[in-house]
Formats: sequence, structure tokens, C-alpha cells
Amino acid sequence: MIQSSRFENLPNEIFHELKSYLTANDLYLAFFGLNTRFNELLGSLSNLHFEIRSAVDDQRTATKFFGSSIISASVRHDSHATSISSTFSHLRSLTLQRAIRLTSTTFSTIERVTLDLSNMRLKHAACLCQWLFSDRGQSLRVFHLVHRKRRAVGHWKPLIDSIRGQSSTLKLFIYDVQPTVEWNAFVHFLSKMPNLERLIVKKLNTRNRWAQCNLAETLKKNVPNLNFLSVRLTFLNHNTLTISNDDDYRRLHPLFTHVISMKQRKLSGFNSTVIISS
Repeated sequence: MIQSSRFENLPNEIFHELKSYLTANDLYLAFFGLNTRFNELLGSLSNLHFEIRSAVDDQRTATKFFGSSIISASVRHDSHATSISSTFSHLRSLTLQRAIRLTSTTFSTIERVTLDLSNMRLKHAACLCQWLFSDRGQSLRVFHLVHRKRRAVGHWKPLIDSIRGQSSTLKLFIYDVQPTVEWNAFVHFLSKMPNLERLIVKKLNTRNRWAQCNLAETLKKNVPNLNFLSVRLTFLNHNTLTISNDDDYRRLHPLFTHVISMKQRKLSGFNSTVIISS
């Protein structure tokens, strides 16, 4: 016989596992008000993620209920930064898919920022980068830059020009950008992270001529404290990759432990890809 059990009869441990799959919004909508036990279970949850889908004031009931249990949030729609900071006073992680205007007191507790440029004009992201690369982001440890579409909306120059200060607290930089960028733009990011310890480049497409020694010199000059490296670079439409005949790539840089180079023929020429990891 097939045995079944109602969800409300399952142990509390299974309910606590749900927070790994559902946002605080969904948990509140699904379970709040069903009975006293579910209300108590919701109130006992911690380290929750909240998705700001509309104006913060429109979601005030849920945010008030969870309070300090919300430590990460994503902004998908236009929102006022002041209302976000006053509502989520214990945020440690923030994902920005829309540009919002940050101030010096907006997010003093933020340790991780994901800046998703997929649906954001690059010039609108400039004000966010001004805040990130300044002494106002004093708690910032991780910066994740992502762009999942093939083409960027606008030119990279306004975004790059906006980064004038440095972020001395950044320890991890994750770069995952689909659109083609100039090599100098990527180098400019690195030059503003003097104390970086970990660098992960999931995707970087460029048309600049390049050799492995170029990356080695870039890392030595801009991020001398690096102790972890994982990089995938693709050079478009050129036979651009200069492959060293020396198997000991660590002569170029101590983190060049594993190096894989490959070329792929395209209609417009060759694409060269190199994968380097420590």
C-alpha cells in the first residue's frame, strides 16, 4: 500500500530545509496564518533571502515579521535605497538587478554585492560602482560582476570612468560577463582592488592580442596578495593566444598551476581560449 503524510505532520527539520529553496517572500505567502505551529516555525528561521519584487512598502508585513532574520536581498525592480536600508537593517548580501542610488549610510553592513548588468544600462550602474570603490563600502568583502546577455546596453566607458577610488576591503572578485570587453577595462577593475586575495573569472571575452605573460604581469602589478586563481579567457576572431613552450607556467606566476590552451575555428577566424587555475 502507498502511504502518504500531510506536510503539517512532517518533522520541523524538513520545514527548516525549505529556506534553502524558497525566499522569505514565498515562505510567508505559503505558510503564514495556516496555524500556530507554522507561525512559530516561520519565526524561528534565520539567514533568509528576500526578493524585492515591488516597492518595499508593499511588502512591509512580511519584512516586519521576519525582521533581522533577513540577511540577503535581491533588487529586481526600482526601489528607494533609504527604504531598503531601514527595512533590512541586518543585510550582509545584496544582489542588484536594477540601479538604485546608494548613500554613505545606506548599507554599512553589506559584505557581498552582486551587480547584475543583464537588464541594466551600463551608465546607470556607474553610481553603484562609485559607492563600491570608495571608503563608504567599509564592510565589503565580495564583489560579483555578472552580465548574462551577449550584448551590453550602452558603452563600457562611463562605467569604467566612474571607478576612481579603491576598495581596500575586497577579498574576492567574481567576474562573469558575456559581452566582449576591452582587456584594459578588466585590468582597470583589478587596479582598484589592492588587497584582493581570490579571483574567479568565469567568462571574459575580448578581442585584444594577448599572451599568458600579459595576465601574469597584470596580476603581479595590481593584485600582489592573490592566493587563489580561476580564470577562463576567450580571445575572439584572432589567432591571438601565444602559447608558451615551457611546461612550468609557474615561472610566469606562482598561481599558474594548471594551464589549458585551446583554439576553435570560426567563420571570422580563430577563437583562442585559455583556462588557468591555482
